[in-house]
Amino acid sequence: MTGPDRWLLSWNPPRTARTLLVCLGHAGSGANQFRRWQEQLGPGVALLAVQLPGRENRWREPPATRPAEVLDELVPALLDRLDLPYLVFGHSMGALLGYELAVALGSRHGRWPEHFVASASRAPHRQTPDDSVAALDDGQLVAELAAQGAVPDFVARDKRLVQLVARPMRGDIALCDSYVPTPDGPLPCPVDGWRGEADLGVTHAHIREWSACSTADTTIRTFTGGHLYHLADPHPVVDGLRRLATGPGSREVAG
Repeated sequence: MTGPDRWLLSWNPPRTARTLLVCLGHAGSGANQFRRWQEQLGPGVALLAVQLPGRENRWREPPATRPAEVLDELVPALLDRLDLPYLVFGHSMGALLGYELAVALGSRHGRWPEHFVASASRAPHRQTPDDSVAALDDGQLVAELAAQGAVPDFVARDKRLVQLVARPMRGDIALCDSYVPTPDGPLPCPVDGWRGEADLGVTHAHIREWSACSTADTTIRTFTGGHLYHLADPHPVVDGLRRLATGPGSREVAG
């Protein structure tokens, strides 16, 4: 696959959609984690999932190692698809990329999102390199992902699959380590900070610091589960996104 469409995947988006939901996943993951969300979102929301190089249908491409490599390609690709108001959901690393994407679209092209949801991520100005993860060998790295539920257990036992998973993960680790927050923020739209209640790496205090990234309201919400709560039980997550996308007055937990 070549051209802008390789960056954005969708699955039977409804022609009746009045809002676009742009989703960005966690480090090492691909866009297909969002595939089943479209049906639950209903007829008013069309989902666009960001597919980074080096994984799934783009596995032959070298992974990006710097945020600018992603944004230089993703911003124009998304501009071509922004025929409706949009909101952004980014999980973990995806929250950082999603924030930078939203700021770039708004500050450079006047296309600010209606809403931004930062999930399972510390705020941009609170990011620090994780040397402990970078020090793991490929087997240890994928075993850790399996322990978190990010990949099935059988993947960690297959050397070939370990290599396929570790390759994009290494690129994402480098991308996160090189991340520097944009000076062009904050966002003028509301920001929600979401987390799993058992996520020890992103606490309630951490997620509250996203308030510095918006000149509008900030809402905090906690879900059952750990760092990958959105995959363990996606229904309340997708329902929350649908409510944000389809009307005012649907914000559920103030913080």
